[in-house]
Order: sequence, then structure tokens, then C-alpha cells
Amino acid sequence: MIGILIFPDFQLLDAAGPIAAFEIAARFANNPPAIKTIAVKAGPVRSSSGVEMLARGLKPSAAITTLIIAGGNGVRTPASCPTTLSFVRRMASRGVRVASVCSGAYVLAEAGLLDGRRATTHWQRTPHFVKTYPKIKLEPDQIFVRDGNIWSSAGITAGIDLALAMITEDYG
Repeated sequence: MIGILIFPDFQLLDAAGPIAAFEIAARFANNPPAIKTIAVKAGPVRSSSGVEMLARGLKPSAAITTLIIAGGNGVRTPASCPTTLSFVRRMASRGVRVASVCSGAYVLAEAGLLDGRRATTHWQRTPHFVKTYPKIKLEPDQIFVRDGNIWSSAGITAGIDLALAMITEDYG
């Protein structure tokens, strides 16, 4: 299952872009993955545009094989939420492929998953990100970066490129 982690004031395209890419790829796959939006609190989650997505809670999470963390104006909330950070760490320690879109990289950074690793995020966040997380090898000119089972992408539509790279890895 592909879990897309969202939170209040997430960027809609950060979630919808990868969802659409995986959905279209699934049409051609013999064993398509389930795709679910998840959040700390189950129910409707309002994006920064006001459009809501319906999310499941974080449990059960045993079926998740890929976790993608959306970015957006509200990213500081999940980046400082002990429940979210613990969940993300637990997924990574299980060997789940964990990724961020845009400022979702702040969640990965706060969880400690990017220390000593290569990563990227939206170019506007580069100065703050580099200053705040000096242990991360930020590559601000990359569309997406993969370092082991941790992936990150630049701004909004770069999340689609990240999803396409994952699809290529999964299906060829």
C-alpha cells in the first residue's frame, strides 16, 4: 500500500500529483498497489486551497510499503508532532520506502532520517533548511534525490517526477 501523509494546510498537488501518477501506472500493472491518504487524525483534512481529502488514521500501518509525505504551508505542525515523527521513524526502520514532496522534507529532517544523507526540497526553503539542518547534504538543484530508502523531491510538481521514478523502479 502507498500511504500519502497529509495534514491541515497541506499542498493539494503534493498529494494529488503522486496519487495520480501511481493510479495511472496501476492501470497497466497486474498487481496494482492500494493508495490511501493518512493523517494523525482520521477524517477530512483541509488543504491550503480549502479542498479536503478524506484520510485514514495512522493505524493500521503494516500494509504500507511506500510512505510519501506531502508538503505545504502547514508543514510545521507535522514536523513538530511527536506522533507523526514516531510514525515516520517507525516506517523507515521497517525498511519502508519513505519520501517527501517539497517542504515535506522538514518532517524527514525533524525525524532525523536525513542526517548524513543527500536530500532536496523547494528552492525557496533552501537557505532556512541548510541553516536549520547542517547535517543534511542538501542538493537544491535536483528535482528529486534518492539516498537508500529515503527519497525527497523539490517543489510541488517535482513530486510527480519522484512518483514516476518510483513507478519505474516498481514496474520497469
